[in-house]
Amino acid sequence: MTEPDTSAKNPAAPSAKPADHDEKAPADVTISEGLSKIFEAGEALTPEQVDALAEQAKTAAKQSQEARDNKNAQLDTPKDH
Repeated sequence: MTEPDTSAKNPAAPSAKPADHDEKAPADVTISEGLSKIFEAGEALTPEQVDALAEQAKTAAKQSQEARDNKNAQLDTPKDH
């Protein structure tokens, strides 16, 4: 007796097979393949989504730079013993 296919009713079912059959383990993906997937995903975004993501990236970059600058400032300040 075979098990009924429930993936159509519940696409997130653990037994559901991935739609993309050529999925690979992260270690097996080449840089070119990864960049290709990023490019394809970018083509699916609206200009508004691209702008929103760009703003998020700018904010994250500024926060990272500020954190680095604060850490460097702390390292440069002499400590009183």
